[in-house]
Amino acid sequence: AGFFYIPGTETCLKIGGYIRNDININPGFSGYWNRARFTPTFDARSETEWGTLRGYAEVEISANTGPGAAGAPLNLAHAFIEVQGASGTFRIGRTHSPYSRFLGYGVGPFTNDIGYGFNNTSEVSYTFNGGNGFSGIIALVENPARVGWGTNVEGGINFAQGWGSIGAIVGYDPVNGEWGAKGVARFRSGNGFSASLHVFYASANLPANPNTYRVAGFTPAAIAYQQNWSVAAGVGFQASPKVAFNAYLQWFDAPLRNGAWSVAANVAWTPVTNLLIRPEIRYTANGVGASAWDGVVRFQRSF
Repeated sequence: AGFFYIPGTETCLKIGGYIRNDININPGFSGYWNRARFTPTFDARSETEWGTLRGYAEVEISANTGPGAAGAPLNLAHAFIEVQGASGTFRIGRTHSPYSRFLGYGVGPFTNDIGYGFNNTSEVSYTFNGGNGFSGIIALVENPARVGWGTNVEGGINFAQGWGSIGAIVGYDPVNGEWGAKGVARFRSGNGFSASLHVFYASANLPANPNTYRVAGFTPAAIAYQQNWSVAAGVGFQASPKVAFNAYLQWFDAPLRNGAWSVAANVAWTPVTNLLIRPEIRYTANGVGASAWDGVVRFQRSF
């Protein structure tokens, strides 16, 4: 659905994307900054003797303005080639790392999601389709601070059924000599309820630990981060075809091991097809006396 043949070829192409505007409320409600973004996507596929040959690209073009504005004006989020066979998929190129995506990203539809070890980088990976809901992945992933031949190694397994999924993934960071792991369980019911539980571990316990797999919350203020452990839980309820409610809570074992936590909630309203309006609020406390509120309102037109 949505694909068309490029004239004179056996290649199908799908063009999509979104146009978005985020009004971001700064910590402490001290002001706001704005992000306008246009993100086109291109998905080209053709059938070959090896399986489905796919090329996918996604470009984020942003204008970030106002006090506290963050983010690059141009980001090539995805540019990868895949060969999709009956037993699995080979991928090479720039994309979201397996540690980011394989178990389903964060808790769900949040602009300011939980900290879950997100990394947008280059990889060579193979995803195995084991059948009966089982899948696995093994990957070589470019380290964000690559030195010489330093390349991360990531591997994970997942089991998915109609009720949800459960899985785990491990990553090793050879540049810093550290590693991380996370386990994720997800549940969904037929009456609109969903829930997820995320457990994270990262080696080393130094506050300045550059471990790729350490997770953090409220990154602009560096107000909450993981030394070794973090746990997050999210819930959602699709109240109607046009309205959904979502919330999450994440705990971190830092700073200074007194513990820190972050809680957020939003309402996702889809008044008409392909238009999303989602106000969101978040509160983060670091366990040693510092805390702050922030928020965001997202308007997005997808196509």
